[in-house]
Amino acid sequence: MAGIPTTVVTRKGFTQVVANAYAGFGLPAEEPAAFEFPNAMFLSGSDLSPIRENIDKLVAGLTAWKPKVTEKGVYPAPLVTVKGKDYQTAFDNMNAIFMKNLWSDGLPLTPPTAERVNWIMKGTDLAPDTVIGTILPRGGLGTVQSIAVNLAMAGGRPEYMPVLIAAVQAIADPKFELQSISPSTNSNYIAVVVNGPMAKDIRLNSGYSLVGPDSVHPAGQVIGRALAFILQNPGGAVPGIGAMELYGGMRITNAVFAEDEAGLPKDWTPLSVDLGFVKGNNIASVYAVTSATNINTMPGDYTTAEAEVTSFLYRIAGEMHGHNGAIHYLQTTSTNFSRGIVLISRTFAQNVADLGWSKLKVKTFLWDNSKYSWSDLQKLGETKAAKTNCGTTEGQTAHLTAKPEQITLIVAGGASSQHAYWMEGGKGTSILSVPIKLPSKWIDLIKVSETDLGPIPDF
Repeated sequence: MAGIPTTVVTRKGFTQVVANAYAGFGLPAEEPAAFEFPNAMFLSGSDLSPIRENIDKLVAGLTAWKPKVTEKGVYPAPLVTVKGKDYQTAFDNMNAIFMKNLWSDGLPLTPPTAERVNWIMKGTDLAPDTVIGTILPRGGLGTVQSIAVNLAMAGGRPEYMPVLIAAVQAIADPKFELQSISPSTNSNYIAVVVNGPMAKDIRLNSGYSLVGPDSVHPAGQVIGRALAFILQNPGGAVPGIGAMELYGGMRITNAVFAEDEAGLPKDWTPLSVDLGFVKGNNIASVYAVTSATNINTMPGDYTTAEAEVTSFLYRIAGEMHGHNGAIHYLQTTSTNFSRGIVLISRTFAQNVADLGWSKLKVKTFLWDNSKYSWSDLQKLGETKAAKTNCGTTEGQTAHLTAKPEQITLIVAGGASSQHAYWMEGGKGTSILSVPIKLPSKWIDLIKVSETDLGPIPDF
């Protein structure tokens, strides 16, 4: 394999991350020419003598290393046959095999049999070998069939396929920066917000226990788990190998939910419209987040309703402000840039609207009160980053986004007015929105789901 001789200096335990990155460029998915150095060597002011002491190994990587794989091509994965004396034994054996091969998330899997995968592919009119995108960092192909296999493993249904395909299309977009999100030591996971009538069709939650367990609205947990499998299997995001986040966040199910469009105050627009789409279209908006914080109101000596509302908004802005070095990922000219997602309930949104606050006014309030003062930047050691990323000059403040419109505000969650939710942005910076394409026999699929799961709930 001809090219420029290259070797990599990396931290101990990160050689497989480099191998995934190599595979993402179409190179062999094998151990690359790399030498691992102690993690402590990568701290400011550390001892760099290990490089000098091991210079011969670096030279060898540049002059002697050769790849083991020399053939080019795309090779489909072989089918796996699992046997057992009865169904339960075969089921247990399958889960053990998947665990050994690092295809599992550690929880029991639904067998992705050919029959079940073919059933799930009824959720799209696309051919099974259609490539939706390349899943970095490993660079595995996200075909319709491989997406269906991972959805089958998660216990999915065909009506979930349109949302999952749209989500894969978004994360595979180079603008999403998946090659930085999955291997990061930051605890990134994926948030998928669905707008449009199909969200109700598939029982995607927009209310109580929004990203929690819910047998009434199971779609979000299952789609999110399938998305985690796609990040792990074609994408290589195996913990400690290609997914290096220290804590993991909610990666096992990610966060897939619908906006509560029925609960929007009059004249408030849904997220999809804020991002340039026509109201009523089925849209999946995908974003990398790193943490989530519940924010609640507190009893106080309020004399007016506006004082109570404003107090709550100050609390939300305070959580948005935070102190975790977010300046490094602040501003960009992209209109879909955000530093996180604010969720408020329909009741609180209506309380705000009843006082004459537009959605933009709420965003502007949060934008003004989540900014970083110059003294904040000095305490965080972020003055240089603020100057570079935000154009901040000495003594000025730095906002989380270039303008208030870029604050992502979504109405969702239970009807109670006492809580809000802040999902802080992760390694990526852009919300990518993709139209959801329904199959030609969508109505038939939904009728089958009502037979299987009962009537679609009206909440």
